[in-house]
Amino acid sequence: MQNMNDAKRLNQTFLQVLFLGIGTMLMITSVSLLHTNQEEFLSRFPGLTSLELAYFDIALYISYLILAILTGLLANKIGKRKIFIIIGSGGASIFFFLMIIAPTYESLLIFRFFQGSFTVLGWQTLMTMALDISTPDNRGKNLGIFGIFLALAMGMGPMIGGIIAKYGAFAPYYIGIVLNFLALLLSIFVIREPSILKKSPSIIDNVKILNRSPQLIVPGIFNFVDRLHMGFNLFILQYFALKVLSLDTAMRGMILGIYALPFILLQYPVGKYSDKHGRIKLLIIGSIGYGIVLSLTGLVGSLGLGALIFVYILLGITSGMTGPPAMALVGDIVDSEDRAMGMGFFNFAGNLGITLGPLIGGILISNFFKIEFIIAFLVAGIIELISLGVNILLLFKFKTFFDSLKTD
Repeated sequence: MQNMNDAKRLNQTFLQVLFLGIGTMLMITSVSLLHTNQEEFLSRFPGLTSLELAYFDIALYISYLILAILTGLLANKIGKRKIFIIIGSGGASIFFFLMIIAPTYESLLIFRFFQGSFTVLGWQTLMTMALDISTPDNRGKNLGIFGIFLALAMGMGPMIGGIIAKYGAFAPYYIGIVLNFLALLLSIFVIREPSILKKSPSIIDNVKILNRSPQLIVPGIFNFVDRLHMGFNLFILQYFALKVLSLDTAMRGMILGIYALPFILLQYPVGKYSDKHGRIKLLIIGSIGYGIVLSLTGLVGSLGLGALIFVYILLGITSGMTGPPAMALVGDIVDSEDRAMGMGFFNFAGNLGITLGPLIGGILISNFFKIEFIIAFLVAGIIELISLGVNILLLFKFKTFFDSLKTD
């Protein structure tokens, strides 16, 4: 009887992880649809510089930066999750529409900020719930499953968006409204509130998460640099493909989709492997490979479409080695009552990175010259390797703690 109950509970957990992943895929896809036709969408505001073009992404990521912490604080304080998904998906739908009818670039940036605020409110809560219903024995596997949906959204979204954009610059935004509405229905009727939650006693106590678990700095830095390069690539690749290789929106989206494919395929096996053999080795190997390949991407990619596809496949493989282990490491480090705030810090670090990514790209490619793209990719790769060096020093500092984590 006990074995039957355990099997039933595992099956229910698996289904909830799937539903959480689908909800995340819907919300993240609604955003990633927009990445391949940004220039066409923003062309209604003529005369924008490369840095001003980057503000469109930066406004989104600043909202992620702020809401990552606020969402963790509020979710811990009231001990609830579903309400944040409902508000997030519903609010995002409204601001997707407002972006379409924005009369000025300044108003568009404001709507973009609020669209991002509601989006992160939803998907960060979904990510936290995946931790809530996981145990140390299946955390990496569950987050690997969850990561497949996240990767599908980030990879297939731009590819689909590039095709949809052929029917009009606003078409991906209308699809984004529909996807968020579907996430809203899913959160109301299918996703269940975790039964093990309890209210956190103090917001101030939540803020002190790093005092209780300073080791969170390690997955935080890994996520910081991962998201920095996500923001960097989503911004710079479309302009590199357009200005250097003269590719249309569909081809730009295809490259992002090809980049995501190995990342998607590796999510589950990498997560499961990290449950049995530890997280750190995968994070180090993946970061080294990603840093080296990214440094050479501008130089190699300028040789032609085939060369660009090749380096982005390599980037997809190496980045696929770091996602699930970094997320699972948060759950390894924090106690159950700190999961929302631990994930909040993790995403705060990531959102700080994703905000800086397009800013760095916008500054380095001010004139869209090929040499500027080559230098920009080189700088981004060096940032990856420097961040890894900092994390290796921290791993030595917290060696006793990380040695105590399950690695058998």
